[in-house]
Amino acid sequence: YFHEAHSQITVDRHTTQTVLRDNCREIVKLPTARGLDPAALNAPLFVAERELVNGAVDSMYLDQLLTEKDVAIADKWIVDRVSAARLLHLDAILEGDLIVCLIDTDEEKAHLEITGKLQATAHDVASELEVRGKALMDRKGGYVSWLALQIDETREIGEAEPGFKVTAQIRVLRAPIQAMSSGKSLAEVWKEVPNASSAELLQFQSDLGFYRFLADRRWSTYRDNGEEATLRYIVNNRRIAQCNVTNLVDFQAGEQLTLEAFQADMERLASRTGRDVLEATERLTSSKHRMMRITMSGSTEGIALRWVHYHISNDSGRRLSLVFTTDESSLELFGEQDSQIVDTLELLEWPTKLDRDSLESAASESLEKQSAASESASNQNSIKK
Repeated sequence: YFHEAHSQITVDRHTTQTVLRDNCREIVKLPTARGLDPAALNAPLFVAERELVNGAVDSMYLDQLLTEKDVAIADKWIVDRVSAARLLHLDAILEGDLIVCLIDTDEEKAHLEITGKLQATAHDVASELEVRGKALMDRKGGYVSWLALQIDETREIGEAEPGFKVTAQIRVLRAPIQAMSSGKSLAEVWKEVPNASSAELLQFQSDLGFYRFLADRRWSTYRDNGEEATLRYIVNNRRIAQCNVTNLVDFQAGEQLTLEAFQADMERLASRTGRDVLEATERLTSSKHRMMRITMSGSTEGIALRWVHYHISNDSGRRLSLVFTTDESSLELFGEQDSQIVDTLELLEWPTKLDRDSLESAASESLEKQSAASESASNQNSIKK
């Protein structure tokens, strides 16, 4: 349970703040192929929220710093590479090890020193880390109660993220609790735990475009100005697909584009670009939006490509276009990523807009109130005289 979680990051005078939403304070860690990944009990996490609750180290792996062997002061041991990678949120450690040394001990505490120079991968990108720190083990409880680390990391440029060089200072304090902070029992929480696939999906929301959807965590937003957005699906540091989202001009409430009209538009596009229309379908999504889907194939610079065009609309007149592009050799890796996004996509209501009539009406009402207030004040002054 997170009582508070927030971050503030400033890059080139631009500050980004992230605050964990109130309905996402209860977090569980679910087993995935990459280890234990976070998921909120009550709502899907945003991308930034997931990074926030993950933290710089995964406290669930802190006790992997300990050894079951009998050791004396100045003895050293190597942390298992898989455990060390998960502690530091790395994909894998390729060279080097995290080494722990027993510095001092008494009846209550054991003082540990942690060092390591690591060649690793993080988010499928090469990274070099130098780790220096200290820890305390609670000997009665058998757990790491305190940790202080300095991590100097240089990460290469990746397809999904820019490279960086950073020095991170981390402090963790742990202590047992008598009951869960939420007041719930473990049995109650267990009933609310989502399935493991929930940890693989994140909430993507366009605050400018007024739509949202659930998508695989390997999607990244590259551009979003409200009218248009670009997302990319990156696997093993390789771009598998791109999705271009466009907000279309609203129709009148109840008005819909027909599949025949949409298909005619796509056939004209195919004729101009030398593509072939493979399939055209329509149905309602799980969000009760009307979805039309047209698949096309073709080639660009000798590379065989596949395009999947979607037109999403609702009864209020909101419309959205999505175009997924991938190469034919990546179709298996791409799978049904487009269906996941489209089926969960929600078109949100536009913010309230004041038209000229309502502005004139509001101005007229304001003048009437001011006139009435002035007349009342004049009458009061006359009475006083």
